[in-house]
Amino acid sequence: MIYVTADIHGNIERYRSLMSKIDLKPDDTLYVLGDVIDRHPDGIKILLEIMDSENINMLLGNHEYMTRNALLIDYDDTIVEDQNCIDLWYNNGGHVTHKAFKEQPLKVQRRILRFLNQLPVNIDLNVNENRFELVHATSLNKYSYYKINSWYGDRYFDKTEFAVWRRWHIGDSKPRNYTMIFGHTPTNHYQDKNPMEIFHSGRVIGIDCGSGFPAKDKRGPRLACLRLDDMTEFYSDQI
Repeated sequence: MIYVTADIHGNIERYRSLMSKIDLKPDDTLYVLGDVIDRHPDGIKILLEIMDSENINMLLGNHEYMTRNALLIDYDDTIVEDQNCIDLWYNNGGHVTHKAFKEQPLKVQRRILRFLNQLPVNIDLNVNENRFELVHATSLNKYSYYKINSWYGDRYFDKTEFAVWRRWHIGDSKPRNYTMIFGHTPTNHYQDKNPMEIFHSGRVIGIDCGSGFPAKDKRGPRLACLRLDDMTEFYSDQI
């Protein structure tokens, strides 16, 4: 079975709850569409579990992107901090991740940064003759269009930054011959559901159900997962 989740944001209670629901088997695969870290305190712990798992694959999210920009590995294996990038990271909830990162041995810190540096920004899958593109925020297929035709493209340094930051909007065009599954933008931006639910709009599916939000948030945040084999939805318990 093939499962997809996104935007855990360091909430280990929601992550444990969801993993118990899907009951991942050795021959199953779970894809995590980025933003494992930040906002809640256990992002590094979850990230290390993912790194050690043989059947969990991960995309680069904008929060991992901020982390690797703030904490750079120099040519001699020195970790160099960029204060401007740290400020942006902290403004987006990165202080708890940075604290947990610094508590790790230097060898583990380097391993984490190397892992983040090799994460892809999209994955193409075929499941039961259905084509899917997994992305964090939006498809790279849109980059050239927005670079030429819209002010959106000018906001982004390169294709990677575009892919992890640029939100999908209701008025955007949709894929014709595949389904794009994305996180990054909580689904309450597109629909009024409480608790929050996976968003379906033709060949576009949003699965960020607000795990980065606090438990008492009135929008009903939780962690969502979609099984691509039969499109079954799973949700963490309300905590």
